[in-house]
Amino acid sequence: MLRIMACLVLALSLAVPATLHADDGVVVTVTGRVGKPNRSPFDSFSDGFFAHYDISFGKAHAFSRQDLERLGMHSIVLSYPNWSKPVTFRGPRLAAVLAAAGAAGDKISVQALDGYVAEFPGGFAKNAQVILAIEADGHPLGVGGRGPAWLVFPRDLQPEKVDDAGLVWAVFHIKVE
Repeated sequence: MLRIMACLVLALSLAVPATLHADDGVVVTVTGRVGKPNRSPFDSFSDGFFAHYDISFGKAHAFSRQDLERLGMHSIVLSYPNWSKPVTFRGPRLAAVLAAAGAAGDKISVQALDGYVAEFPGGFAKNAQVILAIEADGHPLGVGGRGPAWLVFPRDLQPEKVDDAGLVWAVFHIKVE
């Protein structure tokens, strides 16, 4: 009987997605058309920061820094006219982040902690040079600087922009529609 109970507990734990808690170190959450949710739906009390921005969701995939590192770290060196020097960024490709969440759609909205949102067509993430950086010049991106994550890509992917607009720093939320 004990053996049957142990097998049942194991089977249930594999069948139900893990629920993340704040102490798991979540830095970025993908919402919207998410096919591989790994956290509970929106809760107005527990998800106070999302509630502050009127963001609610039924399905979401939350990523810790370690989760993002496991997706494969890629480097890109960027320089923009309003920057003092070139910067070397490291992080997973945005396409890998969205694939891990099972997220696909026609529009991607990337939101920063201060509320800034940049929107991109769904196919934008397929470009291998679009990176969700978690390091800059060998240092982890932290809150209070430009972290926890920074969406970066070369200027030629948005030729109509003359500065670094669209490079969303302090990213905490990505919505796929």
